[in-house]
Amino acid sequence: MRTCFGMAMVDIVRSGNETFHSDLHMDWNGEEQARIHTSFYIGAFIAVFPSEFLAKKLGPKHLLSFALILNIIGSILTPFVAIYFKTYILIFGIRMIMGFGYGFMIPAGSVLISKWFPISEKSTAMAIFTTGNQIGIAVSMFLTAKLCQLPIFEGWPLVFIVYGLIGVIFLIVWHVRLADKPRESRYITATELTYIKGGKQKRSRAETIVRPTPYMKIILNGCVCAICVCSFAQSFVLVALVTYLPKYNQIALKMNLTYNGIWSSLPFFIQMITKLLFAVIADKVKQAKVNATLVTKVSNAIASFVSAAFIVLAALTPFGSAELVQLSIIISMAAFSAYVPGYNTSIVTVAPQFTAFISSYAQLYAQIASTLAPILIGRITSHDTIEEWKFAFYSLAAVLAVTGIVFQIFGHGRTEPWGETPSNAASARISTSLAVCEDGQCKLTLLEKHNHDFRTESKMSSDSGIAKKKISRVSYAGEEILIPGRIEDLENDVIYSIEEERED
Repeated sequence: MRTCFGMAMVDIVRSGNETFHSDLHMDWNGEEQARIHTSFYIGAFIAVFPSEFLAKKLGPKHLLSFALILNIIGSILTPFVAIYFKTYILIFGIRMIMGFGYGFMIPAGSVLISKWFPISEKSTAMAIFTTGNQIGIAVSMFLTAKLCQLPIFEGWPLVFIVYGLIGVIFLIVWHVRLADKPRESRYITATELTYIKGGKQKRSRAETIVRPTPYMKIILNGCVCAICVCSFAQSFVLVALVTYLPKYNQIALKMNLTYNGIWSSLPFFIQMITKLLFAVIADKVKQAKVNATLVTKVSNAIASFVSAAFIVLAALTPFGSAELVQLSIIISMAAFSAYVPGYNTSIVTVAPQFTAFISSYAQLYAQIASTLAPILIGRITSHDTIEEWKFAFYSLAAVLAVTGIVFQIFGHGRTEPWGETPSNAASARISTSLAVCEDGQCKLTLLEKHNHDFRTESKMSSDSGIAKKKISRVSYAGEEILIPGRIEDLENDVIYSIEEERED
């Protein structure tokens, strides 16, 4: 639903269609087409701002269901509105609303991954999740070209109706099968739950994180800044190619609609395979105790510099050698996949507790890039000359190279101290919070935050000989500390697991 418009536009605005069902084709000029392409990403840009709040308020499952509903309705409405009203302004509005829904996809999906996968599998998980991009783009390019050639309503309206109906089917499966957290799933086993939790699953009445989000630390962090510029580069290049590769193949390489569909989809089919390959290799290397930062930086370097080199090669290759140009683009997109074990993995490892905000913040840059790419590339190639297309390719390569250098300087694959998970962070704080009683039992003093009311009640119960009814047990990174009473004042601290049990 997101990427079909680039290929469909070749048929929607078709030269020579005035004598054959001209009422089913549009006369939008190049600038109007660029605005339609951009509108989707304007909506996605707007969605970045409420995405963290809505992900927490609604949960990622319901947020993504809402996003799917917006895209399904918009996709089915598109051909009817275009044919009956002709104006591009209404299509601009529909695509912007669809983009608003799409803007929630990455932040909500990242939250799900942070909850559903152990750290050693996060690269593979991100690859599986984002492989939907490549499947969608590749299938969309090929299937859209085929549907556009059908004689039914001139083909192209079927594209949006078929994809909308596919969305309805997926929405039903999604809503039935998905759960926001592993422990809420009806389909998960106890063994799987323990594995996801890293072997530390206990019977818990609460698992809570009450630390506020350190917004300034996140925004000013060097690694987060490197993540953001790479997010900008990835979206800029991907949106530019998805939007204009069909037009480039048609104008510069003189391909018909059938070959255009095949060659436009092939780079993304290959990217789907290499993305999983890069991610699995990266996770295997990490499991072999290789430094995570080294793996992340090498992966990101492949995505940035190798991709840029082959995009330049595609520009330098004579346009008469269409196969060599396409081969260069395919290799570039294959190397592009290394972004998954690169900066994409850093998103879910740099501060796992604040993944929702970091992902939303990175998406802000991604949506800015997605909004700019169709406009800038459309302006650069306004006359569709060979020189303009070459300059467009050089621009994409420059964006990749510059942002790749930034990540090599500031990026890493470790967790920042202020963003550690409770099981890691608590052990550092526990040394300042423990005191040993005379009888050898440990208790958590939390300095002056100890519950004064309960201490008074406990003393009175002890003096009167009445046995305590309950104690609380707090588990910090595998250490159990007994606390005589309720845990009300653990403000700005982290509780990994709390269990209550009665004394006989």
